Amino acid sequence: MRLIVCLAALGACAFGTEPLPKGQVIERVVCAGEEQQSYALYLPPQYEPERTWPILYCLDPGAHGRIPVERFAEAAGRAGWIVVGSNNSRNGPIEIAREAIRWMLDDTHQRFSIDDSRIYTAGFSGGARIALAWAAGSRVSGVIACGAGFSGGTIPKEVPFRIYATAGVDDFNFDEVYGMSRELHRRGVLQRFSEFAGGHDWLPESLTASALEFLSGGLPPEPPPPVLPVQKKTAERYTRLTEELLRDDESGQRSLVQRLRRDSELAEDGVNRRAARRVLVGSFVSSVEQGNESLAANKYSEAAHMWQLAVLLRPEYAEGWYSLAVSDAGAHDKRRALDALEEAIAHGFRDRDRIAGDPLWESLRKEPRYAKAMAGMEK
Repeated sequence: MRLIVCLAALGACAFGTEPLPKGQVIERVVCAGEEQQSYALYLPPQYEPERTWPILYCLDPGAHGRIPVERFAEAAGRAGWIVVGSNNSRNGPIEIAREAIRWMLDDTHQRFSIDDSRIYTAGFSGGARIALAWAAGSRVSGVIACGAGFSGGTIPKEVPFRIYATAGVDDFNFDEVYGMSRELHRRGVLQRFSEFAGGHDWLPESLTASALEFLSGGLPPEPPPPVLPVQKKTAERYTRLTEELLRDDESGQRSLVQRLRRDSELAEDGVNRRAARRVLVGSFVSSVEQGNESLAANKYSEAAHMWQLAVLLRPEYAEGWYSLAVSDAGAHDKRRALDALEEAIAHGFRDRDRIAGDPLWESLRKEPRYAKAMAGMEK
């Protein structure tokens, strides 16, 4: 099936005027009553308002609702499901996700004929944690959890909904998701676990049909596969290398990252390649999360240490360079702050208002290098 992506924002037209197109991925449907809230949408070709339909609400950690909707669209078209992906729910303060879910639920129930006994959620990474928490506290019949499990690793005592869990073999959260599935199976929860060749990502399109079929009861639950030697060795190597990366000084980290990059590009799949890929992505995500937390708590030296690791792992990450710059400025390391600011601008950082409004730059605004960097950003 060839899918057409509609780039225009569609809002009030769905209420009483032109109907939304079917069999197409619509990138942005604006919620009636709140123009800042929107979602991506797929209506199956056979959709008619005279009957009710199952719906899958998708939560992406970066608020990219189109990504999961496109991923599920073909399978949903065959199965007759509505698929919706929030463009507002993201990793961060939980209030943002709650507000997005509230608007998405209200708007879709006004627009479409939904079978409330067949409401499902799907999420990737932080979105998976929110989707599972959402299901645990409401009338959700099933969850597709990609790349993450329950928040804090704590499974509720009662799990009255189906769970289809997936993780890539290169995903730093692979063992977490696999372990969750084993525990759910032990408790008798209706679940399935599927691994795929890949890293920290939404499930591939090849698994979407089986995921929808399982949630709707067409596929039976099954136990996770037994632990293989390669899985156990990869987990051990991942843990050891992650600890080594955090423990090393800046020179040692640089050397280790170079080695990990070489291993991550090995032609053959195996323990070394899987572990390297997990460490590179997992340590980057962890350093960004911890860097943000430390920066928000005004722990500037700790924040600078984490942001230094983040940009070592992703040198092209302009936002990381800027966060490193303000952390160093807060720690009163003038030279390193200006070095990082120049790197941020060189890699595409262009938010002049943010720099101008940040009080951490007050003591450096008269520095010639600061003025030169700001002038260079204009050019």
